[in-house]
Amino acid sequence: MRILFNDAIQYSDAPDALKSPALSETASIADSLAITLDKDREINCIGIGNTDGSHFTVNGETLKFTENGLYLLKTQTVSQLLIVTDATFIGRIAAGIATRIGTAVAKEPAFASTSAPRRTLSGQVVMGLGGYNYRTLSLDSRYRVDEKAMSEMAEGYPHIAKGYPFFIDLSDEAYKLPFSKLYAIDSNQQQFGFEGGIRRFLYSRRWQFRECF
Repeated sequence: MRILFNDAIQYSDAPDALKSPALSETASIADSLAITLDKDREINCIGIGNTDGSHFTVNGETLKFTENGLYLLKTQTVSQLLIVTDATFIGRIAAGIATRIGTAVAKEPAFASTSAPRRTLSGQVVMGLGGYNYRTLSLDSRYRVDEKAMSEMAEGYPHIAKGYPFFIDLSDEAYKLPFSKLYAIDSNQQQFGFEGGIRRFLYSRRWQFRECF
């Protein structure tokens, strides 16, 4: 999988709604959006969440939006992002380095809901009201969290610790999964632990993601 740990948009002049972890907080877009970063930064991806748009051009590179998640770009060093799109609103935009983390063959996707249906004494089913549906995913990375990945996590941890969801690309795993993009929080971002450091930076971890909106 590829995952964005350090979101450069958090250090930019982007509208607050585009930095907010809640995708329900949206910013209106009129054809294009220019975002100035705090300094020159290397990026190779953009995260997009909650939009009515389908096409985005980022610094001249075009991509098609399909669902909330991470989209790969050519590696470039930039101080500004110029985004041209057919969208009228966007919930969140992120950008930075898409860190590749190899995962074990076994994948554990699931569909879940917060709805609470109940059965009456006569056997009727009463629908659960007010809930929402979401996806979860468990993955193992075994001794593949290297020095570069750890560096990206360390830089992005102030926001990770606050509970900001990750933008994720699962194209490498898509042949075994029913989806290829995800916007999700990990099970414990306030204690981001790793195991088995036999050699320097070669740590393993079990990722347990829960989709966010």
